[in-house]
Amino acid sequence: MANPKQKCDYRKQSMDLLEFPISYAAILADVAEEYGANRNQLLHSVKIKASDLADANQRITTEQLQSLIVEAKQLTNESALCLYFGEHLTLTAHGVLGYALMSCHTIQQAIDLLMKYHRLLFKDITLSAHQDSQHIEVEYQRRPQALLGHNDDCELFFSGVISSIKHLLHRDDFECEIYLDYPAPPHVDQYRALMGNAIYFDSDTCKISIDKQWLDEKPVYANPVMLQMYERQCDQLLAQMEASTGLEEKVRSYLIASQQFASLQQTAEHFHMSTRTFRRRLEEEHTSFQDILDSVRQQLAETYLRDPSLSVQHTAELLGFHDVSNFRRAFIRWTGISPAEFKKHL
Repeated sequence: MANPKQKCDYRKQSMDLLEFPISYAAILADVAEEYGANRNQLLHSVKIKASDLADANQRITTEQLQSLIVEAKQLTNESALCLYFGEHLTLTAHGVLGYALMSCHTIQQAIDLLMKYHRLLFKDITLSAHQDSQHIEVEYQRRPQALLGHNDDCELFFSGVISSIKHLLHRDDFECEIYLDYPAPPHVDQYRALMGNAIYFDSDTCKISIDKQWLDEKPVYANPVMLQMYERQCDQLLAQMEASTGLEEKVRSYLIASQQFASLQQTAEHFHMSTRTFRRRLEEEHTSFQDILDSVRQQLAETYLRDPSLSVQHTAELLGFHDVSNFRRAFIRWTGISPAEFKKHL
């Protein structure tokens, strides 16, 4: 029988292409040590030297960060570790984008900046902002290529956002509402301790809702001159990211983001190409639209099946399969095992 861990080749390759500052590892090591982990053992488990943490030019891969968090949770036996990690991720740990956020004139401007440049932190994350006369809501969409798992990713993201806003304002009395699309976990008290009491589980979506009164608050480090410089650097980094991405990766990102599984013709039109040119361009990269579509569906299927709250039936529906038996046959073709067997191996 095939091992599901051996059937994730693209997912692993694409994750390895992403990198994070070494400061993430340093902060996580500090947090894990505070909760009882052996620091050297933790770093050794992902082949990171203690001396590497002092080198600001060092980077770690997504796979290393993922393994580091998993190992830290095991060594500490602390279910809320991702909450604590997010809380301690300072803005300076995020590099140029963090400094740009610190230089913003208002919280509104910082949120706008996050919307524009968030892919510099997490390439596959999808954020959207909605504003009315009373609130601004930042919605976090379920990540097809989860770092850890949907719940842990949400803990890391939302605790990090709230901690960052408090850091920007130097105010611990910042309040907001958090909506999460999963049941309250056993460590719900830690959620409330770190993010306030206005947390609502089993919601339709994941989002943070901020009262309008906070939007005009001025960060203590506001600096319009430095902001212009940091924005230029962010623009350059974003342009480099886009330029280094081939058509295959762009198509893959488009399908993942839309999750509508557009047809060949619709996707070609999205990239302003004829179907013939689109096919030829993909052939030049030694792939095809069908290969990419199958790979994306497999990637999403494996991500959803790892979530204990999602059944095989629900996963099939999310992937656009109207008949679960068709999904089962497709999954066996992709991985060599059934969806139920895949879940058993987790």
